[in-house]
Amino acid sequence: MEDETTIDLRQIFTIIRKYLLVILAVPIIATLTAGVAVFFVLEPVYQAETSLLVINQLPGQARGQILHTDILTNRQLVRTYREIARSRVVAAEVIRELNLDVSADRLREMVDVTLRGDTEIFAISVENTDPFFAARLANAVADAFKASAVRIMQVENVTVVDTAVVPDVPIRPRKLLTMVVAGFMGGMAGLGIAFVLSYLDNTFKTPEDVQQHLGLPVLGSIPVFKPQDFTQAQAGV
Repeated sequence: MEDETTIDLRQIFTIIRKYLLVILAVPIIATLTAGVAVFFVLEPVYQAETSLLVINQLPGQARGQILHTDILTNRQLVRTYREIARSRVVAAEVIRELNLDVSADRLREMVDVTLRGDTEIFAISVENTDPFFAARLANAVADAFKASAVRIMQVENVTVVDTAVVPDVPIRPRKLLTMVVAGFMGGMAGLGIAFVLSYLDNTFKTPEDVQQHLGLPVLGSIPVFKPQDFTQAQAGV
C-alpha cells in the first residue's frame, strides 16, 4: 500500500511539473480577464435606499402612547404596505412624476422593498448605474407610496426615517473579490486541464511504462543523442 501511494504521488508531481506552464497560465489569464472586465467593461451598479416607519394609532389614543397590540398591528401593516409599494399604481405615479420613459413593470424590477426584521420598518432600495438617479428614484417611490397608502388605507401612518442619499461606493462588481475568485477557479481549471492532457497522453516515456502497461520485459533501450553530443565527441577525438 505504501509503494502504491508513493507511485501515485510521484505521478501527480510529475504531471504538475510537466504541465506547470499550463497550470500557471490558466489562472493568470483568468485573473487578467476578470480584471479587464470589472475595471473596463462592466458598469458599476449603485444602490440607494430609503427607510419608512409604520405607526398605527387608534382614534383618541394619546400621541406617543403605543400599546403592544399596536406594535403587532403595525408589523402586519408593514407586509401590506410592502405590496402597495411594489404595486403598479405606485410605479405609474413615479413614472408620471419623474417623466420616465419606462414601463411600470420595468420600473418595478428596478425597485426592491424589504422588511427590516421583526420591526415596523421597511426599506425601499433602487439599483442603477447612475447613483444620482438611484437616489432620486428611491425618494420618488417613497413619496408616491405615502400618497397611495393614504388614498388606499384612508389613514396617514407612514413616516420616512431616512431619505435616500447619493451612494459613493458601488455594490457591484466587487473587483478584488471577483479577481480572486477568477484566479482560484482558473487554478482549479489549470489542474484539471493538466490531468486531462496527461490522461490522453498514451505514449510510453520510460522503460518502466512498458513493463507496467504491457507486461513485457525490456531487452534494451536506445539512448537519445543530441546534436551537441556528437560535436563534443568529435572534438574529443
